[in-house]
Amino acid sequence: MDSIVLHVTYTCLPGKAQGFVQALKDTGLQAKVRSEEGCLQYDYHLSCEAADTVVLLEHWRDQAALSRHSAQPHMAEIQALKEGFVTATHVERYE
Repeated sequence: MDSIVLHVTYTCLPGKAQGFVQALKDTGLQAKVRSEEGCLQYDYHLSCEAADTVVLLEHWRDQAALSRHSAQPHMAEIQALKEGFVTATHVERYE
């Protein structure tokens, strides 16, 4: 099976994009995801053109790795963190 790439766009509350990315790093949540088996890439980027936009590039070895990722306890922590920063999430999937 081929690898899977997710392109996730977060629309943040005004002025909160940088704080969102910093919180993910400070809490260790980004590092937890990066250490998961099958995670090939998990990088957050601040948009140069849209001040309240954060882009996440995820690359997973296969569907099994992505499914395990979705079931990890730290995913609930990320969801809770998003509530204070993010107003909308858009996911594009490429296989």
